[in-house]
Amino acid sequence: MNSYFYKFMINLLKRFSSERKLLETRGAFIIRQLCLLLNAENIFHSMADILLREEDLKFASTMVHTLNTILLTSSELFQLRNQLKDLRTPESRNLFCCLYRSWCHNPVTTVSLCFLTQNYKHAYDLIQKFGDLEVTVDFLTEVDKLVQLIECPIFTYLRLQLLDVKNNPYLIKALYGLLMLLPQSSAFQLLSHRLQCVPNPELMQSADGSRASVGSRRPASSSIDYTELLQHFDKVQSKHLEVRHQRAGRAEQSERRVVL
Repeated sequence: MNSYFYKFMINLLKRFSSERKLLETRGAFIIRQLCLLLNAENIFHSMADILLREEDLKFASTMVHTLNTILLTSSELFQLRNQLKDLRTPESRNLFCCLYRSWCHNPVTTVSLCFLTQNYKHAYDLIQKFGDLEVTVDFLTEVDKLVQLIECPIFTYLRLQLLDVKNNPYLIKALYGLLMLLPQSSAFQLLSHRLQCVPNPELMQSADGSRASVGSRRPASSSIDYTELLQHFDKVQSKHLEVRHQRAGRAEQSERRVVL
């Protein structure tokens, strides 16, 4: 990435930050077109790197959510998704860690990134931390949308992995964790019905009585320091909580002045 490209990305994000309507109405289209014309990996890598230093945490969370939706749903990002799905190369692992650090601005998108990259144990560890976060209506809405995404074609491989109960216990635990977060809504029913389809591991034994084993799926991903990533997630979310409380305090003071 040359300096001109990086400056362009900085200015684009500044434009989105100052014109939120542009981000809402045309943001996804602009980024998808850029991915067609330029290198999609460089675009996501640079934006994630810039957002890591973004001081407006609310904008950072909104922008990360937008980028994550594009990554998971756009046909233009098919090759990038395949690159992230297996994390076989040092470049793909570096990209995952870069995205992860910025994705921490939005807890639910962080989990969806872990699902995309098949980091199911880490997804489960993140969901365990959700009990310590401030659960809002917006937060539950995003969990609802993630459940809808799990039913989309993009996560076909994830649903098929539910057949391999022995080798994917943390995937099942993570999905049950999402289920426990949700109120009993349509998304709850959808995920509950999906989990009811998970077969009994005893019925999945091979003919000779032994279970088939796929072995270690991605030994190279062990080079990623997941403990450090969890610590980064905690740090970012603590900043978001502090900012939300400050914003709520200022709103309360404004209301008092109006009353007076």
